[in-house]
Amino acid sequence: MKISVCGCGWLGLPLARHLAEQGDTVFGTQRDPARAAQLAAEGIHGVAVTLPLSAAKVESDAELARLLAADVLVIAIPPGRQAGADTAFVTNVKSLSRAAQAQGCQRVIFISTTSVYGEVSGRIDESTPPQPNTTSGRAHHALEQWLRTQWQQNLVVLRFSGLIGPHRHPVKYLAGRSAIANGGDPVNLIHLDDCIAAIDAIIHRWPTQTLLHLAAPSHPGRAVYYTRMAQLAGLAAPEFQTSTPGAGKWIDARQTCAWLGLELTHADLMVRAPELPDDRRAE
Repeated sequence: MKISVCGCGWLGLPLARHLAEQGDTVFGTQRDPARAAQLAAEGIHGVAVTLPLSAAKVESDAELARLLAADVLVIAIPPGRQAGADTAFVTNVKSLSRAAQAQGCQRVIFISTTSVYGEVSGRIDESTPPQPNTTSGRAHHALEQWLRTQWQQNLVVLRFSGLIGPHRHPVKYLAGRSAIANGGDPVNLIHLDDCIAAIDAIIHRWPTQTLLHLAAPSHPGRAVYYTRMAQLAGLAAPEFQTSTPGAGKWIDARQTCAWLGLELTHADLMVRAPELPDDRRAE
């Protein structure tokens, strides 16, 4: 298959590398032309892309047009954190979607977030109505709805919980802090390896259910979990205001896993040390 990954960052690059290793024809994007050229060493056709796209830009760039004419386009673009980032995020993704349709792209996977559920409590499944209460959550939900009108069943929305994996884990921000709120609330996390496996399954066995979400099935309380992760990483333990079970949400992804025929390899969050950079461990 010809697969294009828009956003070869922390998630997109290992995904593109995995797909290329399987023998798929893979295109990937970077904003910096030099970094885009380096993707060739990974077996990926790198294309320098700056969003938003215009029709004139696509018409003048043959490699960009080839990237957009994919069997499956994976949109794995983070919204950013600067002022106005969420508005720009919506504009950028819409321009990408329009350009992909114009070039004959067949299907789209939009990487979204479980933050679209907002501050609801208890068990959350794929049918739970979104109630986003952050700018990022509202931007992602607006794009989910807009993209559905454009692509119908040729769109899969995949909402990820908090992402963990190589050089990425929330404990590095919590270590040594005190008076942290909501210590009893359940954690909702998913490992990079399982994210890639889920996207691979969607690409090669397009599901009939096209609104999915993913989280590990273990949901320890935040105080219990992050204290243990700090211990395993050799970091100062965080201190929480309370370890009483809270009213937070927990993401139930059993249906998504069943629909995709997916068995998570990082199901138990308590047994694996955080994969932090060596310099962080030494602090």
